[in-house]
Order: sequence, then C-alpha cells, then structure tokens
Amino acid sequence: VETNIERIKSENPKEWLFNITFDNFEELPSAKGQMVLSSTFSCFGNQWRIKLHPGGYSESLTGMVAVFLERCSGDRELAIKYSIGFNGDEERMIRLGKSIFDGSVSWGWANFYSRSEIIGDDEEGRFLVNGALTLYVGIQLDEFIPKNPASSFMLKLFNDENSADVVFEICEQHKSDSESDRKRAKTSTEKLYHAHRFILQHYSAELSAICATSDGMTPIIITDVKPEVFLHLL
Repeated sequence: VETNIERIKSENPKEWLFNITFDNFEELPSAKGQMVLSSTFSCFGNQWRIKLHPGGYSESLTGMVAVFLERCSGDRELAIKYSIGFNGDEERMIRLGKSIFDGSVSWGWANFYSRSEIIGDDEEGRFLVNGALTLYVGIQLDEFIPKNPASSFMLKLFNDENSADVVFEICEQHKSDSESDRKRAKTSTEKLYHAHRFILQHYSAELSAICATSDGMTPIIITDVKPEVFLHLL
C-alpha cells in the first residue's frame, strides 16, 4: 500500500531513522498470514521496506501483529542493527534486533505487539493517530572495526634496549657560581634512552639526522636538554 515515509533526525549519528505511516490501520487486511507492504525507502545504498501483518504471521500467536524489515536490493552481506517501534500518548514501545541481511531477506518479529492494544478501547486507538499507525524504523551498520596492533607494538618498542639500534645519552650540566665547580664542569645527570633509526626516520627528521653521525651503538651525547624533555620529544 502507499505509505508516508519520512526520514527524521536520530540522536545516534550512525543510525538512519524513518517514520513509516500506515493509514487506516484497522481497515487493513487482518486475517492471519495476510501481509501489507510499505513503500520502499533508500538506506546505505540499498532499498528497504516494512512487511506488516496486521492479523499476524503464520507463526504468530493469536491476536499478535507481525512486523519485518525487508532488504529489497543488493546481494552483498550486510550486518545490520535495527529497531522498530511506535509511540503512544504516554508510552513508547521499541524492539531491537541484529541480523545478517544476505541478499533479499527479511528479519523481524512474528509477535511484535498485540493488535488489540495497538487499537485500544477508545475512538482514536492507543497507538493510532487519526486511525494511522506510524512505525519508527532505525537502521545502522553493525560494523566490526578490528583493533590495530600498531600503536601497542610501537609502545612496546619504546626505549627497548634489546631491539634498539641507537642510544642517546642525555647529560644535563649544572652551573655553579664557584670557580672550582666551573673548572670541573661537573655533570649531575646522565640518562640513556634507546631508540630505533627506522622509526626516527619517519617521525623526527632532526633526531634522524643526529643518528647519521653515530656508528653502531655508540651513545650520542646531547647536553642542551633536560632528560624529561627529551623523553617527551622521543
């Protein structure tokens, strides 16, 4: 049947949310197994629609409405999180699902909600507005994003003496007002940091250039920076 479909804003930026309205819900075919199809709508490069069974699906319990989300186009496997629900005057009903949509297939609920409770006892119906039932349908990709081990691998290499191929020796000299101390040029702090030439070539051109002046594991002495500052630089 012709249905009114409106995309609405979702609080979840990854979710596409739609209002799908079926007019004159009570007049739709209500025998068990009979189906009403919504108009199609586009989402994630595919066409979708709602399969509504106002009197229930063949496997539904008596008096239950069945609702399914159907993918109408595309053959690539999609992992989808979806939600279907509706709002009443004082309450909200929502069901959540997660399924693999492989080709044209539908997933949903044979026992979505009680038909009598949707219609209600009053003239307007418990979940009906001017006789129409509006379903809100949310769809989002159930993306699997594998963890990238590169960052943890890099951290393990940081200052690792066994794998390093270059050593920095940071010597912080303390100045003194006494002449004897100035003559001795006394060094109070010496700190060794182990690094990797390949990594420095890609992330620090300045330190990589300094490494070019050193052969093997002979420490490269740096005296114009505090050890804690060089640590952050490295």
